[in-house]
Amino acid sequence: MAIYTVPGVYVEEPFKLALSIPSGATAVPVFALDAINFSTKATMANRKTIKDYFNLADDVAVFNTWLDIQAKTVTAPFGNEDAQTRAKGTEDVLNRCPLYLALKAYFDNGGGRCYVVPVAKLSEKVPALDDATLIVQAGSTHDAFAGQVQSLCKMGNSYFALYDGPNDDALTSTTAASAGGKYEANEFAAVYYPWLQKSVPKEAATDGGEWVDVPPSAVMAGIYCTVDRDRGVWKAPANVQVGGGLRPKYQVPDSVDGLLNAPAHAINVIRSFRGAGTLVWGARTLKSNSDTWRYVPVRRLFCAAERDIRTTMSTALFEPNSQPTWEQVRSAVTSYLHRLWQQGALMGDTPQQAYFVQVGLGTTMSADDVNQGKMIVKVGMAAVRPAEFIILQLTQDVAPA
Repeated sequence: MAIYTVPGVYVEEPFKLALSIPSGATAVPVFALDAINFSTKATMANRKTIKDYFNLADDVAVFNTWLDIQAKTVTAPFGNEDAQTRAKGTEDVLNRCPLYLALKAYFDNGGGRCYVVPVAKLSEKVPALDDATLIVQAGSTHDAFAGQVQSLCKMGNSYFALYDGPNDDALTSTTAASAGGKYEANEFAAVYYPWLQKSVPKEAATDGGEWVDVPPSAVMAGIYCTVDRDRGVWKAPANVQVGGGLRPKYQVPDSVDGLLNAPAHAINVIRSFRGAGTLVWGARTLKSNSDTWRYVPVRRLFCAAERDIRTTMSTALFEPNSQPTWEQVRSAVTSYLHRLWQQGALMGDTPQQAYFVQVGLGTTMSADDVNQGKMIVKVGMAAVRPAEFIILQLTQDVAPA
């Protein structure tokens, strides 16, 4: 504080905790890289591994645009081959690499910044990526990917996983009923079927083409980015057209679609319709028998809100666990939720019907909580129907009162 010794004007800048909650990124995917992502043909035996193609430094690669990927792949050297042969060889290899095709489909469908991480190291590397939100199978083997999803996609982590659906044979009315059984019930994950196909030039041919499989999870990652950017994370990524010249590998009739959409382990279908093109035809999580977390946009909205609120609450780490701090936090969270309500993310004609925020002694905290430096905030959001609140509780360690 200034010492007033003579008449004049004194300027003071006392520190005061000022909180505001910005909306962070909601769709930044991490693509799983697996050995299956690379062709094992003998003709490719003398070429580099897929890890070399994507130049994975410290097992993590980051790409912001499709040009970033092209810059790292089309120049991969192949011994004494000339530039034209090298470029053709690279194209032949990568056009049969599920991960490369997945990334191309991702950017073709509106994707932005993304990461590539070896599937076995997802649980180790992803927590260090501050903006990562989606975990994408991208053609990697199911068992390896599912094990990592169990570690990452759970309460408190705010990650959401995208699985590839079955790809062995077309599902029928007999096999569709049990197709979801291989996927663990998880509100933080969704499955998409069927795989898609893209036409690429034939190997060692000057003309003509062939159809190669493209993982649906990567396509959906791009669509998630587009929907989040254009409409909001609270909007369903469904009834959206698939771009990039892709077509479903299998046609799905209504009878099979109905079985896949059944409660419990629902599988979201991508279908072709005459005059409408290829559309995403579902937005259910792998816990579709839950009234609360049945739909992808509801779960992802809460993931985004938890991530945004928790990030801002962490700035109060060294503040006293007292009424002024609680009021600052309550005001910041209220403003954040009010903004979501104005944008249409929350249901209700009034703010009281759309959300509530509680924090304080005797409300969310006991005297012991306060003394131990635990600031507990309870948030209710009406994401499905007005005044039917889904509760989110966050705890932040602060200085004891």
